Amino acid sequence: MMKRFMPKSPSHTLLAFCFWYIHLLCLVERCKVQVRTNFTDPDEERALNAIFQYWGLSDTSDDWNISGDPCSGTAVDLSIRISEPGIKCDCQSNGGGTCHITAMSVQGYSTGRRRVIPEELLNLTYLTNLTLSGIGMEGSLPSFIGKFRHLRHLDISYNNFNGPLPPEIGTLPSLKHLHIMSAGFNGMLPPELGNLSRLQQLDISSNGFNGLLPPELGNLSSLQELYMSISGIGGEIPSTFANLRNMKILWASGSQLTKIPNFIGNWSLTDLHLSQNYITGPLPASIGNLMNLRYLDVSMNAISGSTPKKLGNLRNLISLNIASNNFTGSLPPELGNLTSLLTLYMDSSGLSGKIPSTFARLRNVNALWASDNNFTGKKPDFIGSWALTYLSMQGNAFVGPIPSRFYNLTSLQYLWLSDVSNGSPSYFIENMTSLSTL
Repeated sequence: MMKRFMPKSPSHTLLAFCFWYIHLLCLVERCKVQVRTNFTDPDEERALNAIFQYWGLSDTSDDWNISGDPCSGTAVDLSIRISEPGIKCDCQSNGGGTCHITAMSVQGYSTGRRRVIPEELLNLTYLTNLTLSGIGMEGSLPSFIGKFRHLRHLDISYNNFNGPLPPEIGTLPSLKHLHIMSAGFNGMLPPELGNLSRLQQLDISSNGFNGLLPPELGNLSSLQELYMSISGIGGEIPSTFANLRNMKILWASGSQLTKIPNFIGNWSLTDLHLSQNYITGPLPASIGNLMNLRYLDVSMNAISGSTPKKLGNLRNLISLNIASNNFTGSLPPELGNLTSLLTLYMDSSGLSGKIPSTFARLRNVNALWASDNNFTGKKPDFIGSWALTYLSMQGNAFVGPIPSRFYNLTSLQYLWLSDVSNGSPSYFIENMTSLSTL
């Protein structure tokens, strides 16, 4: 006789599912235990805990140290940006088994607590990235900073260090980025910085340095970006800097530089900012060789002589600022080739004569500041076809009324001509509905 099949009751089915689910969870947890074979180096873990305790920071996080071990969670996930404060670890090198802390970032945690860099940091020997920015660091930068042989990125900006930059910082063979902006350093720049053969970015802005740029910095053949505004550094740029052919950005405003060297035209610059220095002499024509230059600012100096015709070669130039200088003569017609130009500043530059007709090509210019010069003739009517939002031309020797084509400048927000009269109809501003300053 065949047995009749009897379906199981719902309660039996549910009970079986629960047993199966519990068994699955046990297997998953067992796998986790088996997989978790990498743990933070004990010396590094103790050092990290001590450092965070000194600085009044928590050594636990919702993102990393989620299992009681620092190198867990996002600390070992390189696809996720480092937490603040936080670390990154390498658990794969040396055959696995031990995780090493390779990055530490603490930014913007200034609580009024006095903080220094403790010696425990020396135990983090695998660091490649160290960022301690804006956390109220005081005292001197310890000389042992030079012992981090793997360090590629060091950012200690916006702190309250005092004293000079230690020469030992020049013994970091792997360093590519050094940022000490507004960190409180003073004294001379150590010539040992010239030993950092892999350095690509150097930011020493807003410090209290004095003296000259060390000639040894000319050895930094990999350097691409140098920021030294308001750094206290002055004098001439050393001749050894002719070797810095990979330089793309030089930002040195508000310093005490005295001359622009001719060899600067052999660099690879996209940005050149030299405003508010003590620069005298002519503007080197070699700047016209910088075909990739996008920003040129030499304003508020004492540059003399004529404006180089070769500036017309800078077809990628977006902003040109030669204001507040002692140029002589008229604008070269070649500047009409700068068809990518968006802003042109030449207030109080010493220029004279007529604005060249070739400037009619500069249709993308949205800001023209040309006041307090000795420009003559009629105001160029082609300016009315530009995309201007700012126009300042007062204090010159222009004659005649405002050109009728100026009425097309309907996007103007700022207009300063000083001679709205002089035969010009008063209603010409009625179309300028965006105008806020007249």
